[in-house]
Amino acid sequence: MRRLSGEDAGFLYMEQPEQPMNSMALGVLEPSVLEPSAALTLADLRAHLERRLDELPSFRWRILPVPLRLHHPVAVDDPDFDLDRHLRHVTLPPGATDADLEALFAEIAEEHLDRDRPLWQVVLVDGLDGGGDGARQAVIAKYHHCLADGVAAIFNFSRIFSDTDFSDTDFSDTGRGPGPAGTAYRPRRLPGPGRLVRDALLDHVRAWPRLPGLVLRTLRGVRAVRARRRTARVEVPGFDAQAPWTPLNDAFTVRRSYVRAELSLAGVKQVKDAAGGTLNDVVLAVVAGALCRYLPARGGLPERPLLTTVPVSTEGTQALSRQWGNHFWSFTTTLATDVSDPWERLAVIGACAREGKARLELLGVGLVPDWLDVLPPLLVEPGARAMLERGRTARESVDASILVSNVRGPAEPWSLRGRVFADLHVDGPPSNGVGVNVMVWSYGDRLLLGCLAFADSLDDPAAFRSALLDSFAELHALAVGQEPVRSLA
Repeated sequence: MRRLSGEDAGFLYMEQPEQPMNSMALGVLEPSVLEPSAALTLADLRAHLERRLDELPSFRWRILPVPLRLHHPVAVDDPDFDLDRHLRHVTLPPGATDADLEALFAEIAEEHLDRDRPLWQVVLVDGLDGGGDGARQAVIAKYHHCLADGVAAIFNFSRIFSDTDFSDTDFSDTGRGPGPAGTAYRPRRLPGPGRLVRDALLDHVRAWPRLPGLVLRTLRGVRAVRARRRTARVEVPGFDAQAPWTPLNDAFTVRRSYVRAELSLAGVKQVKDAAGGTLNDVVLAVVAGALCRYLPARGGLPERPLLTTVPVSTEGTQALSRQWGNHFWSFTTTLATDVSDPWERLAVIGACAREGKARLELLGVGLVPDWLDVLPPLLVEPGARAMLERGRTARESVDASILVSNVRGPAEPWSLRGRVFADLHVDGPPSNGVGVNVMVWSYGDRLLLGCLAFADSLDDPAAFRSALLDSFAELHALAVGQEPVRSLA
């Protein structure tokens, strides 16, 4: 048994009837070169996942709430675990296209995972290209965000979407599960209410000595941020940033929309090198340019710049591979949509993102997560509900306009039973009044973008995909005509 961190548990508290908090991935399998008529079956997928379960301990966990909301929930091995409950097989109707696959993905994203069992599901999809011999198939995976962030997602998806042997990898101290790495699965009886309450109170007592240090870190961090703000040459949004309301914030329907896009990784790097910034700067600029194209026909582009959040790992760049847990916090930064010139917009985005990250690091990337660890749900859950309610009523200012995350993926495409996942898009949940979540990760020689949204926030997914591609094409054309290095400072 282990207690969820405050950050992990926060994704449970954020969940609402119209807001499932699940991370997802969509992989498209090409037919086998050697056996083009050999389709992956549900039995094949089941056998593969059964072999992987010892590497995916959180996939056997049940999440138990603590009575009276005295502390964050605990994860325990499920004594009634049944792999078949987590598998589905869907066949698309005749003549199904990629758009139909994206619609199916959106429907699956609308569904909540059952909290009475481990919080994950894998779906095998048949019927692409009309079905039959040599047809493509798809695999859709989802699990609750309380189990893992983007770093852990790489671990999890590498096990679901690949049969590569990782037996030689050292997983010591990487968050394998409640017990030591490699221990056999021996579930015990679920703990009763009395033990849950007792352990919650004991954990709070153990946390008391941390409080003076947390208060001191907070005071030091706030003072450091204020001092930097007084001398900074770049104006950036504060931690309580206010973005202009747009249709992207119409985020309270049960229905979802979804669209995928891809960019050349080499082309993105060309833009990065020509600008002298980072790959994430380019990703944000591509999204910004897309919104400048997409929003004018949907109520207009606000005069105030749109804002986004940028996640930063609390583990640093040397973090080991791990299977579970959330270890990040975010800062808010501008998308500079008030700047008409796309190259100048990229410069502003890069400068503001660097400043925003520097201020978060001064405050302490892990400061808020550490506070969430010691605050009980009694105090945290009302804050999560208040954030959602504020988003419901806002019509002028909101916390952010769009969510954008960028994760490094595998250098080579993954394969399963001799078939290659030609495409593999990962996605996170839109939430808390921010209606569109754009998840970007590298996959082989491409950057793949998955855009999961509330249906009312993104009413024309295909138009948004075209806007993303046009935005990148514009930046790339400018980069080719620029000098090799141009500073964003």
